[in-house]
Amino acid sequence: MITRKLYYEDTHLLDFTAKIISCEIEEHTGNRLLILDQTAFFPEEGGQKADAGTINDLPVLDVQIKDQILIHTLPPAETASIPLIPGDTVSGHVNWQRRFDFMQQHSGEHILSGLAHSRYGCNNVGFHLNYEEVTMDFDKVLTWEQLRELEELANQIIQQNIPILTYFPDPSTLKSLDYRSKQGITGDVRIVEIPGVDKCACCAPHADSTGQIGLLKIVGMMHHRGGIRLNILCGMRAVTDYTRHQDYVSDVSVLLSARPENIGASVRRLQAQCQQKQERINSLQAKLLAQKVDSLPSLESSKEQNIYFFEEKMDTKALRNAVNSMTERYSGYCGIFSGSDEEGYFYIIGSVCKDCTTMSALLRNTLNAKGGGSPRMIQGTILAPQSAIQQIIK
Repeated sequence: MITRKLYYEDTHLLDFTAKIISCEIEEHTGNRLLILDQTAFFPEEGGQKADAGTINDLPVLDVQIKDQILIHTLPPAETASIPLIPGDTVSGHVNWQRRFDFMQQHSGEHILSGLAHSRYGCNNVGFHLNYEEVTMDFDKVLTWEQLRELEELANQIIQQNIPILTYFPDPSTLKSLDYRSKQGITGDVRIVEIPGVDKCACCAPHADSTGQIGLLKIVGMMHHRGGIRLNILCGMRAVTDYTRHQDYVSDVSVLLSARPENIGASVRRLQAQCQQKQERINSLQAKLLAQKVDSLPSLESSKEQNIYFFEEKMDTKALRNAVNSMTERYSGYCGIFSGSDEEGYFYIIGSVCKDCTTMSALLRNTLNAKGGGSPRMIQGTILAPQSAIQQIIK
C-alpha cells in the first residue's frame, strides 16, 4: 500500500480526513506510530523537516516516509487517551505557519541554487531546512561579491512574481528535460520549475509563485569540503532577522552618540584611542617592572636565589624584558606570574643556569599548567590561585 500524498494535490490543504491503516507502539518511547490511507502532512524528506499539526487533536511529533508509506508519530496512549483504532476515520490539521515558512525557505533555495548553477556552474550538493536555519552547500567557492550579485538577482526574481510549477513528467518527457538533481531518483520524478530560473527534481511543497517568498538574504558563508556552505533566510525569517539587527545597530548608535551610518567610523576611532591608551599603559608597566628589578637585592647576596613576582595583567613584552633582566643578575629561576586568582595567570620563567623545562613539567604535572618553551625560558598559562602556585615554586 502507498500513502496518498494530499500535499502534492494541494499545498494549501490544511484539514483532511483519513482512515487508519495501522497503529503500532514504538518500543523505546511508547509513542504511537500511525499509518493512514492518505495524509496532508509532508514528512521529513529531501533535507527538510516534517510538517507540524494535529491528528484528532493530538500533536503530530514527527512524520517519516519509508517505501512510500508515511508514518505519523503521536504521543503515547498514557499521556493522551484518545484511541486510534485501525479502520476508524481521523481528522488531521496541518500547521499553516510552519508549512508556509518552509515553502518560502525551500522555494528561495531553488532560486539561489538555480542562479548559482547557471551563472557559475555550481552544483547544490547539500541542503538542510529545519525550524531555525537553512543551509545549502555548493561544490565551488564563490566570493562575497559573487554571492551579493546572486542575492540581488534572486530578489529581482522574487519581485517578478513568477509562477512556480510542479509536475510529474512521463518517462519519455523526463529523458529530454535538463534538470538539477542531487541524487539518482527511481520511480516517478517530481519536477519543480521556476521558468527561466531553475528546474529541479524535488519532493517538497513550494510557494505558488516567487512573490510569496517575500525576500531572500544570505546571512552566512563558510568554506566546506572544497566548496562553500551558505546560510539563508527567506520571508518572515528574513524580516525578523532584519528587525533584530536593526535593534542592535540602534543600541550601538545610541551608545556611540553617532548616526547609524557613522557607527563604523566611530568604532574605528575608539579602537585607535584604545590602542594609544594601551600602548601608554604598556610603557608604564614596563617602567614599573624595571624599577622592581632594579630594587632587588644585590648580586653578591642573592645570586643563587629563585626570584618570582606576582603582578596584575601586564603586557607580554614588558614581562619578557623584565625576566631577561632578572636572569642577568640571578642564576636561579626568575619568573613573573601575571593575572589574578579569578582569571588565572600567564607566566614567563627564565634561567641562565637551570633547565626551565623541568619547572614547566612540575607546573604541568601538579597544577595542570599549559605551555612550553626551551631550557632557557618557558611561558604558558595556569588556572590556580597564587597560594597554590607559591607552594610549588618556593
